[in-house]
Amino acid sequence: MRNLFNVSSYLLIGAYCALALWSAHDVFIVGDPALYAENGFLETLQAVLLGIGCLLFLAPVASRKEPGKLIFLFCSLLCYSFVVRELDVELLNVPEVVKFIGSGIGRNASLALAFSAILIYAVANFSYYKKTGLQFLKSRAGILLMLGGVLLQVGDLFEKNHALQHHVFFEEFSELSGYVLILLSALAVNSAIARRNGCSPTGGR
Repeated sequence: MRNLFNVSSYLLIGAYCALALWSAHDVFIVGDPALYAENGFLETLQAVLLGIGCLLFLAPVASRKEPGKLIFLFCSLLCYSFVVRELDVELLNVPEVVKFIGSGIGRNASLALAFSAILIYAVANFSYYKKTGLQFLKSRAGILLMLGGVLLQVGDLFEKNHALQHHVFFEEFSELSGYVLILLSALAVNSAIARRNGCSPTGGR
């Protein structure tokens, strides 16, 4: 199982590099802006990567033996929040209740409630999650997650720099790069768990 996650990481990195080369050619040589258009290829791909990351982070939560499950639940919820940010849920052909939860006030309220519940539980077990959280941030998965966050901030800077030609492309590709790192973080989490469970049993909350 660990090898499966490692192979998946290598394949993801290879596909990302190939996409970077193709995108650069399509935008700067061919001059086609459709790639980074609203609800275009890059935005759709971002949502797909985030959806996979959301499920991968959620997988360890189902394990009774895995410690620090709240951290992985937080990461999964974070991916979900990015998904509903990237997708215009209100324009999709889905039930009205899904549109309400996935957009506007309903989205903001549901996310605030979910994040607040996680925060309250973490504060109630502060000493445990302080230690576990720091361990996670120092791990490969934690570092990848933080680097992904940095690239999302870089994308935000490109979004505001209208003087730069193809600034939207740089914004979208920076965000895509950040989401790739977040997905790699999710793969690293599951790889570490598979390695640990293959060596010795673990216990925790």
